[in-house]
Order: sequence, then C-alpha cells, then structure tokens
Amino acid sequence: MEGTIQILRKKMFNHLNKDYKIYFVNSATFGLFSILFDSNISNIGIPDQGGFKGFIEIPKLLKKKSIEQTTKNGVIIPKFKKDFDVFLFTSISGHIQSNPCKDICKDLMDKRIISIEDISGVFPDKDFGWADVIYCSTGSPKILECGYGGFVGISTDINLEESEKLLCYSKLPKEYFLKLSNEIDNAEKKIKSIRKMATIFKNTSMDIPYLDSKSLSVFVRHNNPSKILEQLNKEIKPRKGKSLFTKCPRYDRIKENGFVIETIKLYGSGIEEVKEISEKIEKIIS
Repeated sequence: MEGTIQILRKKMFNHLNKDYKIYFVNSATFGLFSILFDSNISNIGIPDQGGFKGFIEIPKLLKKKSIEQTTKNGVIIPKFKKDFDVFLFTSISGHIQSNPCKDICKDLMDKRIISIEDISGVFPDKDFGWADVIYCSTGSPKILECGYGGFVGISTDINLEESEKLLCYSKLPKEYFLKLSNEIDNAEKKIKSIRKMATIFKNTSMDIPYLDSKSLSVFVRHNNPSKILEQLNKEIKPRKGKSLFTKCPRYDRIKENGFVIETIKLYGSGIEEVKEISEKIEKIIS
C-alpha cells in the first residue's frame, strides 16, 4: 500500500503551491485538532465569520484561547497584529466569497504567525492554498468526495513536531487512497461544473449581494429565512442531503439574514434541471 500512497502524494503535489509533508487523516476535524494540539500553539486567531465551525469548537476542547479577527462581511483583511500564534481561515469564506489567500499568508509570515488554510472548497484551484499548513476534507459533499477522511499538508519551513507525531496515528484502508486518486483526477472538472451552476443562480433577480466567480455556494438575502425555507424545503429536494439550503445568520456561512444555496449538492444535475430549480426558488421568493 505504501507504493499507492507515494504515487498519490506525487499526484497531489501537481495541484499544490508549496512543498508540503502530506498526512492522510480519518477526518479533517481530526487533522485540525492534531495541528492545534502542538504545545507551540497557545493563542489561535480565527475570522469572526465564514470559517469552519471547528475553528470555535476545537480551541475550547484543547483549552486554548481563540481570538476573533474582524472581517469585511466574512472576507479577511490581511492586516494582522501579533496577537496569536496561528491564524485559521478558509480559502472561500463561508463557501461564498474568496479570501485573498496569498496576501493573507504573506502578512502572517511577516508577523511570524503560522497560517492554516482549509482548502476543502477549492482543490485543485491554485489561486488558493498558500498557507504554512493546509488541510482538506474529503467527506461528503466535497470537491474530493470519498465519504470520509481528508489530508493535512505541513510546510517543510515550519516545525510542528508534536502535531506530526499525532497525525501519524491516523490509518486509512487502501480503498480510500484509490478513491481519492480518482477524485483528484476529476476535481478540476467538478469544481468548474459547480461554479457554472452557481452562476445560474447569480443571474436571477434574487437579492444576491456577493457575486464571486470562485464561490461554490450562493447567499440570498431575505428578512424571514425561517418562513421561506419552510416552503422551499417542501418544494425542492437536492440530490444529496436533506436540504439544498442553509439558514443564516450562521458562523460557517455569513452573519446576515437569508439563506445559502449549497450548489455542490446539485452536482450531477443537468444545466436545464438547475435552471428549473433556480426559477422555482425565484418564483417562491417573489
């Protein structure tokens, strides 16, 4: 199996911006827990919205301090103070808006703060993934969809020896690596397809304030999301999961009233089918 893993690592390097030591994990949550476990890390910076919910939960479990960084409607402004040891962020804030990842990582490096980036929603887009540490979920629904698992990449320029020891405890079956290899081969086609579907929703009369071409999900402003989602969930069912929609305000999306259309849950649908769903949502809202 070691040969299979080595081949997979080489394939992954073609889609990454830096030289990382790659560790495969049972879940991205375990991966992030392992990274933050290191005793060199005490104070953890997180965005005030648009991040993974584990950004809030894991520091509490580890009895470490988390410090919120103010964002501009979820988008991180790369002007940091030396208030923390590491800073956590997602490539796409709430799956809705691109973060300026390269600038974020440069400013953090200048301040000697370790950057940790969740690239789950952007692999294999090389406009993202510039951090000292990257991690990626391969659960469901994801760009790399194996149903479980994930990986962590730690730059050879930094020392997180304790974290690396913990990451080595995670074991996965051979079937996982074969599935992940196939998913990597299909990733570029998949992300383009999802972004194309997201554009269909953006080209409607719905109140969509954020029109990022790189986003996977689409945020729709609405004053009464609970009421409208009750109706939408009766009329529209996704290919995967119970609902196509996420109610906001919510930390891991955006802290505004409305709802998010999780376009990735429509992957595999035809363009005409997506257009019909878009028209139905627009009609119900109006």
